[in-house]
Amino acid sequence: MDQGTGFFGHFSQEDVAALRALAITDRVPRGQEVFHRGDEAARLYWVEQGQVRVVVTSPAGRDLVIRQFGSGEVFGEIALFAGTPRTATIVATTDTTIASVDARDLRSLLEERPRMALKLLEVFADRLRLTTDALEDSYFLTMRARLAKMLLSLAEEIGEKTATGLLITEPVSQSLLARLVYATREEVNRELRRWERQGWLRRDDNLFELVDLDAVSDLLWNPRKVPEEN
Repeated sequence: MDQGTGFFGHFSQEDVAALRALAITDRVPRGQEVFHRGDEAARLYWVEQGQVRVVVTSPAGRDLVIRQFGSGEVFGEIALFAGTPRTATIVATTDTTIASVDARDLRSLLEERPRMALKLLEVFADRLRLTTDALEDSYFLTMRARLAKMLLSLAEEIGEKTATGLLITEPVSQSLLARLVYATREEVNRELRRWERQGWLRRDDNLFELVDLDAVSDLLWNPRKVPEEN
């Protein structure tokens, strides 16, 4: 993983080396939990390679995916510093390599390196902003606009240029997409079929290629652009 990007991009090389010296690394198979909601919070984690998703379960037993984290992103910080149990479940979306640091070791390191503590606060403040943005999207954007925004975000994070567009390199199921944009699988499937007919998107099982980025981006501001089906 490139240490100049993601979580590590906020710190000096000396800080990164000191943090990594305290870390242990684990391989997590696809579908396996890293930790479960309600577990004791004793470590801070980040993704070395792969992807995890954040899941909460409603009282009715329905799982809701809040967001996903990829290579270079940190997770598990809320309960760690609040002194409370884990607030969500983390599940590996792919075969994933994660690293983690014991909370006591991390606190000792931050006491030794106060500038690092300030940088860490910046990371957490940015995380809070993203959470606020997601909450606003759920209230103010249509499902069509939320879906466009999610696919564009995935394309930016894990997209590769092709001869015809931008390919999201990790498979994303329609069920997962539906959870990420607070919709049903049927709504998401119906919308994606419309975009395919317009020539804006191509699908190969759970792989998506954005063929017309401008058209998909325009859905954020003009959600009625695609004709409704009868």
